[in-house]
Amino acid sequence: MTQYEQIINILKKLGGRATVTEICDKMDFSQWNSKTPRNSVSRYLTCSSQIKREIDNNKYYYILDESIPYSDLSPYRKDSMKTKNIDTKIDSSNVTDDNQKTSDNEDKNIGKNNGLYFICLSSDVNLPVAGSLFKIGRTENISNRMYSYSNSLPFDPIRQIAFFPVPIELELQKIEGELRATLLSSDEIGINKYTGGKQKEWLQTLLYDIDDKKQRNELVLKVNDKLNDIIEKKLIEIDDK
Repeated sequence: MTQYEQIINILKKLGGRATVTEICDKMDFSQWNSKTPRNSVSRYLTCSSQIKREIDNNKYYYILDESIPYSDLSPYRKDSMKTKNIDTKIDSSNVTDDNQKTSDNEDKNIGKNNGLYFICLSSDVNLPVAGSLFKIGRTENISNRMYSYSNSLPFDPIRQIAFFPVPIELELQKIEGELRATLLSSDEIGINKYTGGKQKEWLQTLLYDIDDKKQRNELVLKVNDKLNDIIEKKLIEIDDK
């Protein structure tokens, strides 16, 4: 039985509607090769096409809809993955507004695009700086953000390389800030702030060549590991409250 099937079985036993904490409390992680099992569960739930999400009394619930064929990408993620270059127009109707409210009695999908993205510059860009530039950003208001990034640097186009799902229980801005601080303080990855443009949120690495697919993937995986550790810590803090 796969990890996803284990999660779905537990969700069924809980009536097809439960929080991450409720699911994790019933899970047996003894055979999971994961240092961050809670985050693994939340990512399966976040990315699955069969899972809907809603808020009820300030709690976030995951709801199973078996009438939808299983996919490891939610409908939103399928659509957005078709966009390889960020300079391609993005349909803002698929983006959850920061101020959008979901009432307790409304069965709405929320947070399907909740997470952080890893972006870098096109491989044909000849940087006037050493090393490679990349950025970790929030998916909130993504179309406006990408337009801002494109117009704040003398380089075009920008590529979206990876998407990191973040549980809807966590605040994206805080997670983004903590991940950025963790990356900058990690000697292992060797990340510095980029100071050559108007956007001060870009990061610079001298240890990885992002044009080299193997090195770029290695960096993305290391960023993902750092994010997993942060999310797992936050989920445990929620459990302890």
